[in-house]
This record gives sequence, structure tokens and C-alpha cells, in this order.
Amino acid sequence: MKSYIHSTISSSLAWAGNIYDLLLITYVYGILENMFNLNYFEISILFALGLIGRVLGGMVFGKYADTIGRKPVLMIGTGGYALFQGLMAFSPNVILLFIFRLIEGIFMGAEWTAGTVIAYEQAPRSLKGFVTGIVQAGYGIGYSLTGVTYLIFISSIANNWRIFLLTGALPLLLLPYIQLKVEDTKEQGSSKIAIRYKEYMGVLLKATLGMSGMFTAYFAVFGNYTEVAEVDHLPAYVLGILMTIANIVLAFSFILFGRLADRYDKKKLIYIGLIGLMIGLPFAVPLLSTMINAVGMSAGVIIFAFFTGFWPLMPLLLADAVPAEVRGFLSGFAYNAGGFVGGIADIIIGLLTLIYGINTISRWVDGFGFASILLVLVSVITWPRSGAKAKVIMIEH
Repeated sequence: MKSYIHSTISSSLAWAGNIYDLLLITYVYGILENMFNLNYFEISILFALGLIGRVLGGMVFGKYADTIGRKPVLMIGTGGYALFQGLMAFSPNVILLFIFRLIEGIFMGAEWTAGTVIAYEQAPRSLKGFVTGIVQAGYGIGYSLTGVTYLIFISSIANNWRIFLLTGALPLLLLPYIQLKVEDTKEQGSSKIAIRYKEYMGVLLKATLGMSGMFTAYFAVFGNYTEVAEVDHLPAYVLGILMTIANIVLAFSFILFGRLADRYDKKKLIYIGLIGLMIGLPFAVPLLSTMINAVGMSAGVIIFAFFTGFWPLMPLLLADAVPAEVRGFLSGFAYNAGGFVGGIADIIIGLLTLIYGINTISRWVDGFGFASILLVLVSVITWPRSGAKAKVIMIEH
């Protein structure tokens, strides 16, 4: 089997586990509130710590991925987030719960930084978009599996919530496969390379802006949807089935948009995705009482999930625009900085619901959703016409 196939499989599964662990806690918000005496604002901070930690992980481990190689960072990140998910499941107090969540987020940032890049770099030129889409499809797979697990535990989750969270440690099983089957992409040479990161500030800013918008739109909806569903009286079993189906659709859409990116203009595909998000959002999270029903909300969530499939195209635009020597750091920073912004937005939504009442959550989700879609649009419209060329200094021994 060709090396890029192993890289793609391992990166996709590691990313699926990453997202599984990120979003699994959203199903036990109410239990965590009761167990640790938290309110929804504090719960939103707990969720956001996973995204905030990603920024630190992306910055620190992104540089290591560019120097020591992608494979060791992929293993460290995957093992790290799985381990701290297990520790979080058995947190004896609220302080350790929050600390473990933050550290988990740091390793999540490490995994994405190395995993997506190693698959992209090993893929044939004609399949880079397709492979990137497959890796990103791990997002939908991971989230859909949270729905499956929730349905399995739904009758006993009040008593077995720690075991429910412990399932997030399963990605530890990936480590032997990565060690044995995945080849690294770091090239050894006799020269050292001094990187001028400031030369890439323009493209990095645009990429961070776009990814911030994508993360905010996505987590405004899916990071709060269990609460939206409760407020709008969506049955628990419908929520579990809907999250499963919607994210299977999302996984398919990632692959579809990734493949289309190999043939068609990436920016035009992003525009199509943004239009779809604007159509799906008001149905998924209805503001009018007349629109609150299981069928309409389910259709809106599935539409929103499908058109989120353009998400891999922004990292792909960045990867195409920068050389390999800086790709790990820049990709990791932009993606995880976007996650940080998405996390802060989620905290603000939690604060607004604390001030104005949980029944107002839909208006804040929709408000942040539409504003972030506009943010992505600005980023794409102003994206540089041509990719940045390698700006490095070769220093001989």
C-alpha cells in the first residue's frame, strides 16, 4: 500500500478522535453542571478551553513538526489528547476538570498541525484536495460517532457519564499503526534554513480570518445545539440521530468539496458553501416559534452540515500558498487561532445566555453565525491572487 494512503488513514482517524473528544462533553453539559456546581457560562468556558489550548499546541508543536518531523508530532498529539480525555473523565474536582481540558486542547492542536500536513505532503499532486477532504472528513466521522455513543448510553448516561467520556481515550489504539505504517515527510539535509515568517503575514492574516469565521459559525451552532434542542423541546433521541446523520453528511461533503477543489476554483466553491450556510442556519436554529419543529430543524442542520464541507478548502489555500519549511507552523497557527476565536465566541454566547436567559440562546447563535459567515466572505474576497513564494535563507554549515 502506498505511503500516502497510510498517512491519510491515520490522519483521518486521529482527527476523528480529536473532534470526538472535543464535542463529547456537549452531551453531558447538564450532568457536569450538577456534578461540579457550574452554570452554562462556566460550561461554555470548559468547552472553549479545548479550542484555546489548540492555539498553544498549534504554535509550539507546529514548529516542532517543521523541524523534527510530522510523524512524531502526530503521535504525541494523538496520544496526548486521548490520555487527557481519559483523565478528564475521572476528574475528582472542577479545577482538575478545567486543567485537563486545557491540556487536552494543546495536544489536539499538535495532532491537527502534523496530521493534515503529512497527508497533504505525501499525496500525489492531482489528489491533494481529495486527500485533504478525506482527512477533514474525520471531523464529521468523529462528531457522528459522538451521536452513536450518546444513543448507546442514553438510558444510563446519568450514572455512567464518566464511562461515556472515557470512550474518548480509544485513539490511543492508533499509535502502533502510526508508528509501524506511516512514513515521515521531514527531509534531512546538510543546510540549515532560517525562516522569515514576517514575509507570510499577509496570507497568514487572511487564513486566520477565514478560519476564525468558519470555527465561529460551526461552534456557534454545534457547540450549543444540545442546549438549543432542549430549549426548543427536541426529543433526546432525535438529537442523537440528527447529530449522527448530519455529521455523516458532513464527512461526505468534506470529501466531495476536497475532490471538487482538484478540478474547480477553490474560491468559487467556498462562495457556494457560504450561500448554503446562510440558507440552512435560520432553519437549524429558528428564531420564530412557527419554525420550531423537528422536521424543519433537522433539515436545517443537515443543510448547514453539508455546506460546511467547504471547510478543507481554506487550509488547502494556505498550504498551496506557502513552502514546506513553514507549512506546519503557519497552518497550525492559522487553524488553531481560528479555533481560539471560535472558543471565545462560544464563551460570549454563554455569557449572553447567563445575562438574558437560556431561552435567548437561538438569537445569539444565529447572530454569531451570520456575522462569522460574513467574516469568511471578506477573507476569501481579499485572498491574494497568487500564492506566496518560498522566502527562506539557506545557511551553510
